[in-house]
Order: sequence, then C-alpha cells, then structure tokens
Amino acid sequence: MELNLPNHLMRKILLTALISIIASFASFSQYKDALKEAFADAEYYVLFEDYNEALSLYLNLYKNGLDNAYINHRIGECYLQIPGQKDKSIPYLEEACKDMTKTIKEGSFKETKAPYGTLFYLACAYQNSNQLDKAIETFEKFKDLVSTEKDYNIDYVYKQIQSCEAARELINNPLNINEINIGALINDEFSNIRPVISSDEKSMVYLSKLKFYDAIFYTKKIDGKWTNPINITPDLNSDGNYYTCFLSHNGETLLLYKDDNFNSDIYISRLNGVKWSTPEKLNKHINSKFQETFASLSCDGKTIYFISDRKGGFGGTDIYKSEFDEKTNDWGEAINLGSEINTPFNEETPIICKEEKILYFSSQGHYNMGGFDIFYSQQLDKNMWSAPSNIGYPINTTDDDLFYYPLEDGKNAYISKYVKDGFGQEDIIRLEITSANH
Repeated sequence: MELNLPNHLMRKILLTALISIIASFASFSQYKDALKEAFADAEYYVLFEDYNEALSLYLNLYKNGLDNAYINHRIGECYLQIPGQKDKSIPYLEEACKDMTKTIKEGSFKETKAPYGTLFYLACAYQNSNQLDKAIETFEKFKDLVSTEKDYNIDYVYKQIQSCEAARELINNPLNINEINIGALINDEFSNIRPVISSDEKSMVYLSKLKFYDAIFYTKKIDGKWTNPINITPDLNSDGNYYTCFLSHNGETLLLYKDDNFNSDIYISRLNGVKWSTPEKLNKHINSKFQETFASLSCDGKTIYFISDRKGGFGGTDIYKSEFDEKTNDWGEAINLGSEINTPFNEETPIICKEEKILYFSSQGHYNMGGFDIFYSQQLDKNMWSAPSNIGYPINTTDDDLFYYPLEDGKNAYISKYVKDGFGQEDIIRLEITSANH
C-alpha cells in the first residue's frame, strides 16, 4: 500500500532524519577528538617516563577499539617499565610484533604499526620472566632484523644473549640471603626507592615517588626502630627534581643529583642541627655539560666517586673519581677508573666501603644476568682494581639491578625492589648475606 503524506509532514520527517544524522556525525567527531586527546596525553607521559599514567590511557584506548600494533607496543613498553607488572607486557608485545615496520611516525594518532624495537622489548620481557630460551631466540631474531640498521646497538644485543647464558649458571648457584622488609612506617603504597644510610645505620634518607612529585624523606633509628620519616623536600627547595645518591658516615652530608632540563649535576647538602641546607652544586671537575647521575664519598670524605657520560670514557656512562685538594679547598681533576671497571656499556651507582678497599657498582657489562647487575671489585693499588665479581643471584636478577647500598662490612645492605606481598610498587629492603663464599 502506497503511503501518501502531506508535503509539510514529509519535509518534517526528512529534517528530523537529517538532524539525527548530523548529530551522529557530531557525536562521532567528539568521540574521535576525545581519543586523540587521550592518545596525545599518553604519548606525553611516555616522553617524561610516567609509565603508570601512560598505561592507564593506552589501556582505555585499547578498550575503545584502538587495538592496533602501535597501541599494543606502547602498552607492552609501559608494563615493562613498572615493577611487578613486567610479565603482563608479553601478550601485548607478542601481538605488536605481528605488524612491525622499519620506520614509524612516533606520536601520530594515525600510526598503526609497531617499530622493530618492539622485538627487542619482547626479548627483554622473556628475559625478565626467566624464559631464557625464548629470550635468546627473540634477541637473535631482532639481531638479524636490524643487523644493517645504524639506529640500534647490536653489541648490546649480543651482550644480552650472553647474559641469558650467564643467568642459567648464576641461578643454579644462588647466594644465601635474608630479606627483611623494613616495614609500613617507611614503605607505603608508593614506590620508596634509592635508600642511603649512614654507616652506623642510625640515619637514612630515601626517595618516595608520590602522586604529584618525588619527595625526599629523612628518618633516624632510635632503640633499633626507624622514626616517623620527615619530608625534607622543602628544606632542599626542591620541585621534586633532586634524587638521593649518598649519605656520609656520620649522617650529616647528603649527596644528590638534580635533573634539570635534560641535564644532571651533583649537589651537596648538609644537616645543620635539624634542617638540611639548600643543595650546592659541586665544581666543574665533577659536573660538566654532560650527564652526572650519581656520586658517593669515601669514609674520610676525601675521595668522591661519580658517574658521567663525558667524552673520553670507555662506554656510555663511566665511573670517575676525584681527590679533595686541600690547597684549593675543592675537588681536583676527574680520573676515569679505567677499563678494568668501565666497559663499552653503562656503569652506575658506585659505593666504596670496607676501609676504602671494596667498590660496589652496577654495570651492563662484565659477566651479568641481563640489564644492570651489581658487582664488586677490590682496590689493589691507588689506580688498580681487581676484575669485578658478580655479587650473585638472587640479589642480581635478569632485570635491571641498581642502587645497591652496602654497609661497611659488605655483608649487609639496603636495596629497593618490588616485593610480591609488599606495601607498594617498590619497598626498601634490608639484606643480610650469609653465604660463606661472599
């Protein structure tokens, strides 16, 4: 049956339909704009290494239909940077590796493919989860894929393959250790990291990654218990860009590094009664136009060991030392510790103890399990060191192991790490090494 409607009614129906279509397009446009904004925010957080915030946004994009290789790559990358979450990166990285390309438009909402580097991330994820056969196989695939590319450090890929082999041996010969979580007064829901402790174990300063900024806390041990930590960030006039490095033997001198506009320098603060002084930048022999990311002092305070990627080194970041010059009342020329300690890769976090004879540090080189491992070396002469020894599993893992802070006897130390049943993303742990061969 043919339906004859008056012209004015037909026009009304058509107008209503047109308005509905326009509204749908407007709604879709607004929806797409919201996705673009979330994507831009997520990319911004990755740029500034705020992987928790980035991950939340990428997962939301994924749930809203943006499940392409690029988003999978980013989700995997974020999980791989978050303690306790790294295993979750594997399925996303495996999916992203199905659609890779040589070059991508990073930061582009229209990009749907993953970069070749995704395969390296996947190999590291397998390595971190101790799936060593899969890790070696994937590192080999990545090496073959990018062997002619200049943008990748193939030597480091070879090193990671060797590290997987070393991991098997070290895991089969573990250290005997006791791990003691120092408790809820210090460890909370945030990441509490980079603990520095006076050698009498009566003072501690550490970093807490709060929601809106990185805060530095100070606590004392009285009658065997740590006191309520005090936020000393205001004392330091910090905007959250100072990071703990070292606390002196008496607990009254604090070394920090400051991250300032993509450059890092070493600063010093002193305890004046109950308040810490505004940090002062160390001289040009220590700080340069390059990156200085860590420093520590000898027990007598006359030698400083520090990290720099200045020109003339053996690799990325090297360990240097400087002697205090009594004549100038300042630090003297920097001396590289040499090829026995420094490698073509990165070294970090040097601490000297045991009457200035044992140097502890982290390195991507030497005989390690993957990423950074903790090593120790004996000083044989003023400028001579023994071949570094891997401190062993399970202190070292197939993940990055940094900021090991030994006490004077070397049998006890503090470190921050993810603990399965801990209080936050990372907790501060006291280690007691009971192995006779340590």
